[in-house]
Amino acid sequence: MYPNLSTEQNNLHRYIFEQIKTAFATEPNIAATIHGQRKIFQGCYGRRTALFPSKKCAGAIPTESRLELAHAVCLEQNPTVINYRSQALKITLSQNNYCYPDFLIQTIDGSYEVHEVKPSVASLALDEYIRFDRLATLLSSIGIRFKLIDQTELPKENQLQQLLYWYQRGHRFDWSKFEIEQALNLLKTKQLENPIQVYHELESIGLKQELGDYLFFHQKLDTFPSQYSNQGKF
Repeated sequence: MYPNLSTEQNNLHRYIFEQIKTAFATEPNIAATIHGQRKIFQGCYGRRTALFPSKKCAGAIPTESRLELAHAVCLEQNPTVINYRSQALKITLSQNNYCYPDFLIQTIDGSYEVHEVKPSVASLALDEYIRFDRLATLLSSIGIRFKLIDQTELPKENQLQQLLYWYQRGHRFDWSKFEIEQALNLLKTKQLENPIQVYHELESIGLKQELGDYLFFHQKLDTFPSQYSNQGKF
């Protein structure tokens, strides 16, 4: 007797979307961290773990490598992403074979994506390609896009350090829409060559320097400083 594919598909759909619902309903713990199903323990020997304090997620997102941290920063920058989680899904690929994809993403149009971050997609072993192809096919069957991300699509280490600096300073305050528009209307009329000039211009109209860092991080200024813009596409 052949399996009921429709029933299997419905069960798979329900199983994954229940996990998605739970993931985005999870509140930060007492340490303001949002853990996924697989917990990333900070300070593990041989791993460059980190906690990214996400404004979008209203809590710290655990990452277990610099590449994952860089991707979290890019998700925070991306205006089409409204929420995300790390290690949030446990997906069964076959009997006794399951995986925890690195990132679950909710986009502004109401869809979901799953991303896996690897140092080099081109250098993956054959069994890894097969594994991720199976995962992509499974997710595609229920309308979820899967994507492999490698370091060529992410900020380099010096760029990441700059982005983290802007993020930390730029989110010290909650900026009103009026303040952001006022700053942009001023700065877009100026020929600016360095951050100091931006800070001085903002202070000249009574705005804080940190608003400049917010604009840098979120790429609100088209002409400066482009060398730190992330060129990766979803």
